[in-house]
Amino acid sequence: MKSPASAPAPGGYRILVLEDEFIIADSIERNLVRNGHTVTGKAISYEEAVELYEEDPPELALVDIRLSGHLTGIDFAHFLNEQKPPIPFIYLTSQMDGTTLDLAKETFPAGYLSKPVQIPSLLSTIAVAMHNHQSDPGVETVTLKDGRETHVVDTASIKYLEAEHVYLRLHLSDRPALVLRASLSELLSQLPETEFVQTHRSYVVNLKSVTRYTKDSLHIGSDVIPISRGRRQEVLAKL
Repeated sequence: MKSPASAPAPGGYRILVLEDEFIIADSIERNLVRNGHTVTGKAISYEEAVELYEEDPPELALVDIRLSGHLTGIDFAHFLNEQKPPIPFIYLTSQMDGTTLDLAKETFPAGYLSKPVQIPSLLSTIAVAMHNHQSDPGVETVTLKDGRETHVVDTASIKYLEAEHVYLRLHLSDRPALVLRASLSELLSQLPETEFVQTHRSYVVNLKSVTRYTKDSLHIGSDVIPISRGRRQEVLAKL
C-alpha cells in the first residue's frame, strides 16, 4: 500500500516497510512519521514491495524476513542489492534458525531488529545505517574479460573464487555463479587485501561472507572452503 507522498523532515529519510503484520506495520509507520521520516509505502509481500520500490524508490527499507507468501524478505534483500545504486536495508526478525541466519548474512544487511520492535532501537539503527551508507566511498568493482565479453562485478558480491583448471568460478551473492577463463592470481591482485584471503591454491574467500570456521575450513552458508596447512596462520589471523 502506497503511503501519501510527502517530503521527510530535515534529517529524516524516505523508508519502505515490508511487513505482513498490519498492526506492526502501522505502528512502525506512525513512529517513523512522528520522528521526521517519510514512509514511501507499506508492503505485505515480495511482489508488492518490488512494485512500491519501482514506483517510488526509497532511501532505506525495513524488511521482515518471514512473509506469508512463497518469497521471503531475504528474496527482497537480493532484489535491493541488484539495484543501481543499492540501498541499505534493516531486517525485522523473530527467532531465526541457523539456516535462515546464514541466508540473511549473505545479503549484507545494514542491521537487524528483533520483534517486537523497540522504537528507540529502530530510530538509532536507521541513523547508523544511513550514516554508514552515506560515508561509503562507493562500490568497488573488478572488470573481467572473457573472450568478447566483459563482466563488471561488485567486489562485495563475491563470496568466494574457485579455480578449476584453466577456468575460474566466481560464487556471487547477487546472481548465479560466473565461470570464465582466467587465473586466480590475476583476479586476486585486483581485490582489496583486507577483505579477501587465499585459503588454498584453488580458493580465495571474501572474509565478510564467512559464517563460521574451524582451523581446517571456512563455511560460507552451506559451502565448505578448505584451508591448506601452509596458509592456515595467515587465514586465521585475518578472521
